[in-house]
Amino acid sequence: MGSRTPEQVAADDALTAAIEQVLQAYGDDQAYILTEYVVVTSQQRFDEDGDGITAIGCINRDSDVPYHRVLGLLEFAATRTRKDIATDDDE
Repeated sequence: MGSRTPEQVAADDALTAAIEQVLQAYGDDQAYILTEYVVVTSQQRFDEDGDGITAIGCINRDSDVPYHRVLGLLEFAATRTRKDIATDDDE
């Protein structure tokens, strides 16, 4: 991606810290080290006609995770999610 601005570095550091805090809060006390992540976002706005426009994006650690690894993380997470949905007895 190239060099990041100081604002981008600060935002990336804050996001990483927030993800680490969530992992610790919901984790199982085992010592894991966060190495990579992909955050999937959905944003919406309205055009001049009032029609909704949705933008889907991905944010990855320090904007520096190679595409093949981003895709691997997304595909693996999607596969696990499909399994969870398929085996959810509450549905």
